[in-house]
Amino acid sequence: MSESKRSYFNDSPIEAADDDRYGVSGFAESIAKSITRMHKPVGTTIALNGPWGSGKSSVINLIRAALAKAGDDKLVVSDFKCWWYRGEEALALAFLQSLHGTLRTSLGDKVKDLIPSISQRLLQAGPTIGAAVTLASGAPLTALFTGGSKFVSTFFPKGDTLEKTFRKLAKILADEDRRFLVVIDDIDRLSPDEAIAIFRLVKSVGQLPNVMYLLVFDRDLAEKAVQERFPSEGPHFLEKIVQAGFEVPTPLQTDLNHAVLSAIQEICGDPEADRVVRMMNLFYDIVVPYITTPRHVARYQNAISVTWPAVAGEVSLADFIALEAVRLYEPSLFQAIRSRKEEVCGASNQHNGNQSHDDRLKPFLDDVSSSRHDLAKIALQRLFPRLENMGYGGDWIAHWDAERRVCVEAHFDTYFRLTLSDETLPTKLIEEMARRADDADFIRTTMRKAAKTTLRNGKSMVPVYLDELNTHAARIDKDKVAAFLGVLFEIHDEIDLEADAERGFGGMANTSLRYHWLLRRITRERFTLEERSDVFVAAIQNASLGWLVDFASSAIGDHAEDQKKSPKPEEDCLVQSSAIEPLRKHTLDAIRAAASDGSLIGRRDLVYILYRWRDLLGGDYTEVREWTGARILEKDSLVALARDFTGRSWSMGMGGFGSLGDRVSQATTVARISDDTEIIDPKAFRVRLEEIAASGKLNQDDLTVVQTLLDAWDRSALAKMGYSTDSGRRGR
Repeated sequence: MSESKRSYFNDSPIEAADDDRYGVSGFAESIAKSITRMHKPVGTTIALNGPWGSGKSSVINLIRAALAKAGDDKLVVSDFKCWWYRGEEALALAFLQSLHGTLRTSLGDKVKDLIPSISQRLLQAGPTIGAAVTLASGAPLTALFTGGSKFVSTFFPKGDTLEKTFRKLAKILADEDRRFLVVIDDIDRLSPDEAIAIFRLVKSVGQLPNVMYLLVFDRDLAEKAVQERFPSEGPHFLEKIVQAGFEVPTPLQTDLNHAVLSAIQEICGDPEADRVVRMMNLFYDIVVPYITTPRHVARYQNAISVTWPAVAGEVSLADFIALEAVRLYEPSLFQAIRSRKEEVCGASNQHNGNQSHDDRLKPFLDDVSSSRHDLAKIALQRLFPRLENMGYGGDWIAHWDAERRVCVEAHFDTYFRLTLSDETLPTKLIEEMARRADDADFIRTTMRKAAKTTLRNGKSMVPVYLDELNTHAARIDKDKVAAFLGVLFEIHDEIDLEADAERGFGGMANTSLRYHWLLRRITRERFTLEERSDVFVAAIQNASLGWLVDFASSAIGDHAEDQKKSPKPEEDCLVQSSAIEPLRKHTLDAIRAAASDGSLIGRRDLVYILYRWRDLLGGDYTEVREWTGARILEKDSLVALARDFTGRSWSMGMGGFGSLGDRVSQATTVARISDDTEIIDPKAFRVRLEEIAASGKLNQDDLTVVQTLLDAWDRSALAKMGYSTDSGRRGR
């Protein structure tokens, strides 16, 4: 991690693209490119807008770095630190002095008699400038100094009028092949009158050839200030000054989450394996809702970098990160918890008698905004089981005590020992994808590029694209849906990446599930069953094998009837009943072709397809067993089968009866095979695995694959016999 990213005790903006955690580098580079390509500007003003904490200063630094990298020696970049000065007069003088310094450094004696140094005459100017600045967008330069005769006589050489001096300066600049960019950041730190003075200065005295300005401010605050002082102007005030305005891109919530998790990991370390699920439950339910800007990330990071060392090893990491979020962003709730120790600690809530669940929570919410009551209630119940709508026996205390949780009286005070003072995709791209949904090459190229783009959390851009498409599915014209789905069906397996499967910390979604969500959203209530069926049947003709099998299983399952469920109403099915048999035959043919040409054995969804092969044959596994029986005689195929029969079991508490469920799942290595497995002869498979493991013919990686399956298989067998294979206990 670079040093700039390690600045825990302030929220200093980043300096380089390597430290960009929110994907704004491309935006900054685009603005820098526009600036370098801007020729013969005349006081051209670009605005970078964004609310407090959105990372405007970081974007400015990235723009400055991109300009430096471009190596344009004809572009001179300077800064005007406007917030160093107080009062309109001081700002005006400082602005002119800064402009003088920039031009004098680059142009030398050409301008020395036109903008003499203010530093020696600042005291002579007197309080004349602030009252003289006017809003007249087309006013001559004298409008800036109408009351400043003393200033004019001291600042400009005798014998020249103000207008004549300005024209000389303008001509010199116009004849130059250099351009000057003045960056004015932190305008939000100024008072409304001071901010307006900056805008006026840029519009009047700053209107010079080959000079550009990059102004950084919160547009909403600026317009509010203008509206208060000049009601007739409103937004037109800024429109007269700013030629191009850009909003700082809003970071993806996943990037903000990743930044906070990375900070927690670096500062506090990793949670113990059996406590990860609970920690992530608290993270998503309590921390994430308050982290909406990069500055929130910096503030939270700074806070835990100070508070964690005081309690490290003495508290539950999960409870610590949650309570820090509450302390920073919900201080009244934090104080309510702190003052009600006896009401929140312990396991049983029976002493509350007939008091309702909501009544027990109400005292904690008195000073919490009503819009955040639900969030506060979840936080209280996640942290304090006693406040859940159920009772816990005393045996839970020992488990919570071992984790040093805040709900245990012995540990409660430790959490309050140190209380510090409080200090997506672009819309245009979504629109283009909707507009060009029937452009197969465009959709194919776009999604392949998404699959090759790796985000900071290790996932690709595919989930982001599919989620956005799901949200905006209605934008795709009905007559383009068939072509659009045809391409998606074709490239599914290519973009279905293991890295995008949201398990463990993140949940259970994957590319195939997102495809199913998109299918329902894009066709529901827009297509009749017959129309929908025709679209899907056409789309599967060139579908990749994995998605074809998945889709066929879902479509056939919609019409299936067994003891556990009834078939869906036909209007809720993917395809009509008449399409089922052709779909089954087409899918079987595709599986058999892959089995014949050798491509099936290398797939990571091999076992899933083998089971569906059996299902498509009405449960007759003879054909599948013949194929797997031949494969186990081949060394490489045997290892491939061992790899795919080794799986990960993901478990998560679902809640209910008043308790809160888990937000994430936890993984265990398991054998996806047992003595009654039908798609392969388990006894023959086991014998071959043991033979090859003992033969010495496998390299270390392949031997590990085989041995991992054998070990998991043994654990499964012991578990079925009633022997515990896991001494750990996962509790709430």
